[in-house]
Amino acid sequence: MKNILKLAGISMVIFALLFAACSKESTTEPEPQTDLEAIQWLIGENPRYFNAESHYGDEDTTGGGFGICTPVIHYFWYREVDPEPNIHVEIDIVGDSAFISWTGEFTGTFHLFASDTFPPDTIVDYPKDFQDYGTRYAIFKRLHPVHDDPLKRRGWRLDMVSGAEIVSEGNTVQIDSVRLNCTSYEDTLITDPLAMFTKDDIVTLTPEERCSLTVYTNSEDVDHDYVFLHSWRRNIEHHRHRFTHIGNGVFTGVWFAPFSSQESVRIVHHCAFDMIDKQTLDDDVEPYDANAWLFPYIVVPTF
Repeated sequence: MKNILKLAGISMVIFALLFAACSKESTTEPEPQTDLEAIQWLIGENPRYFNAESHYGDEDTTGGGFGICTPVIHYFWYREVDPEPNIHVEIDIVGDSAFISWTGEFTGTFHLFASDTFPPDTIVDYPKDFQDYGTRYAIFKRLHPVHDDPLKRRGWRLDMVSGAEIVSEGNTVQIDSVRLNCTSYEDTLITDPLAMFTKDDIVTLTPEERCSLTVYTNSEDVDHDYVFLHSWRRNIEHHRHRFTHIGNGVFTGVWFAPFSSQESVRIVHHCAFDMIDKQTLDDDVEPYDANAWLFPYIVVPTF
């Protein structure tokens, strides 16, 4: 049985649930009446697993670095995403399994702050429209009896989830793979951001764990593109870090997991590997062109 649900946004689902709960005179917690409804509720109750927007926003705008004058020098940049993106969730229930296909359409403005001189006489905002398309997958399974579920979700639980991939309209730049090397994950190569894994197998790091990252791309050596990491970095929740190009479309960087705090440990976060075409940042008229891979992870203390 296939059911299709269109959502204005995961946050709207959460708001609707809260409103419904508060509007009832009875203190009895509402329960879903169908399997489809139960899964819809669970998606709304697990927004951190379905986040595909962690690389949007104006975090750490000074971390863009300097470009080459072709024809402008960029000093910083950020994306301004339009509110209420078009989110589409397809739910396919087969027996005691529910297969989720999550897609999103994100539009907005890429703000490029640049000048034609160094040092700059005046820094100008050169706005560029962008349209991104995101994809991710998940599987829910019925692990408890329908009418004897302690969470009152007809026995359904989130079992597997994927990362997410974001591709711009007219995209040409492409991430091929990402290599993670740290104490918890020695020489681990990720070749598909949409490969699913169980919740128990989510990337788990220790507080402030040092991670060496390598991103393989289709970038050319001459006039190479840009790659950035968006994530927590020690005590900074929204951080953007530029990778170093070492040749043959390979970019490297070092990242430190969040330190131990109430806001960072045992909570699902996302890191985003964000590839942006050179001309998007170094030219004031060339269109926006980007590709991003997003992965969920958690930080767990060793004691």
